[in-house]
Amino acid sequence: MTRLYILLFVIASLIGKGQAKLQMSPIHSFSPANANTPASSVTYSSTVNLTVYVKNTGNAAFSGSFAVMARRDTVGGVFLDSLHMNAVLFQVGDSMQVPLSFAPTSGLGAFKVAGNGNTIVVWPIASNTIIGDSLRSTVWVNNGSGIKEIEKGNFNVYPNPIINELHIKPYDNQNYKTIIVYDVFARKVKEMNYQETIDLSQLTPGNYWIVINADSKSYRIPIIKE
Repeated sequence: MTRLYILLFVIASLIGKGQAKLQMSPIHSFSPANANTPASSVTYSSTVNLTVYVKNTGNAAFSGSFAVMARRDTVGGVFLDSLHMNAVLFQVGDSMQVPLSFAPTSGLGAFKVAGNGNTIVVWPIASNTIIGDSLRSTVWVNNGSGIKEIEKGNFNVYPNPIINELHIKPYDNQNYKTIIVYDVFARKVKEMNYQETIDLSQLTPGNYWIVINADSKSYRIPIIKE
């Protein structure tokens, strides 16, 4: 009998401590409808509408305010859009539709053509605290002028990791214009006219990107400074 009382007490305590838990539902939709396919009609002038669902997966109702935030999944966490919902009541198992809207932009840390690095992460946030899981979706941007990932064989870049000087040897005859060095937070730390040997001795140790700009396209190469 004593054990039964203890069990009932534990159950009552757990019920009394019920908590709401907001998570992203796997259900979502895009406009344009093909935004997450290689046949995407999205360009840098397009507006992308991403509709997600927030679901209460906890064991108690949620009453209050929350926000849903979308960011591009980069080290710097490029901000896309957010929506705040006030005085919302979720019963256990209920879900709510949340629309987000943003436009792709060109440049380092932005959306890229051919589906490279276009992951969007969406979080539900309550009381300034990220709760639940994230939703990862891909937007394909079809702009020929977008920054592309480096194509194998275009450059021989060495040494990498580097200590002082970086040597860049192209395998084609394009007219290369400039070299820009960015840190992992997409901050420009150095810019120069194109040359095949560049001095990076002043950089602090860490991870960087160099962007080589040609007449018709740009190339991004990861480097490590020791």
